[in-house]
Amino acid sequence: MALLEMKNVDISYEGQVIVKDFSLTIEEGEICSIVGESGSGKTTVIRSIMGLLSGQGQVTAGDIFYDGQNLLRFDRAHWKALRGHDISMIFQDSGAMMNQTKRVGKAFVEYIRTHENISKQEAWDKGKEMLERMRLPDPERVMRSYPFQLSGGMRQRVGIAMGMTYKPKLLLADEPTSALDVTTQAQIVRQMMELRDEYGTSIIIVTHNLGVAAYMGDKIVVMKDGIVEEMGDRDAILHKSENPYTRMLLDAVPSIGGERFV
Repeated sequence: MALLEMKNVDISYEGQVIVKDFSLTIEEGEICSIVGESGSGKTTVIRSIMGLLSGQGQVTAGDIFYDGQNLLRFDRAHWKALRGHDISMIFQDSGAMMNQTKRVGKAFVEYIRTHENISKQEAWDKGKEMLERMRLPDPERVMRSYPFQLSGGMRQRVGIAMGMTYKPKLLLADEPTSALDVTTQAQIVRQMMELRDEYGTSIIIVTHNLGVAAYMGDKIVVMKDGIVEEMGDRDAILHKSENPYTRMLLDAVPSIGGERFV
């Protein structure tokens, strides 16, 4: 049985279908990259998996199964048990999602204690350990810092550390490297790959960066205007695609010395 299965999903806002007939299967330990231009519906897809569609957004057709359970039938209590434990999400700028007036450690402790009945000190130690796993220098200082005192790369590592605290089976990453410099992007990508290698975590990453998509994805989904233009394994999409839109995206990747690195 697949870890995640989306079957013919429509997602609508105020009666308008934004994503149409979307289907996807993710196996344990598999990484899927979803690519496409802005407004293609990439983020909407992964938010629907997490039950976090904004505003009036709702799934109006199809089913989303996680580990054999239909997520569309979950109530608040079921979602509270699932989010953070089995499914976690990393946002484009994790630091921007944090309360800027609250120190990282305080936010991390509160997050841990909503999922686990432990003392504040135990939660603090657990949070600090996760920051160490993300190779953040001086995690004690990071815990005592405000988000705005950290670099973009450090904030993103904090977001990943929070997301991986309970070793989720599925990690949803929404443009996790787009706000970072190239060197930091490479570090974050490597660390996400290590999560799969160490924990067997399945990952769905939404990105406009075809280099990141090609490096990480076992399979790649190409979206345009809310529909799937093409889906397949990495080699088929990068080297054998005959889809005009996919070819256009690939041709837009800059080349160096006549060589294109996707």
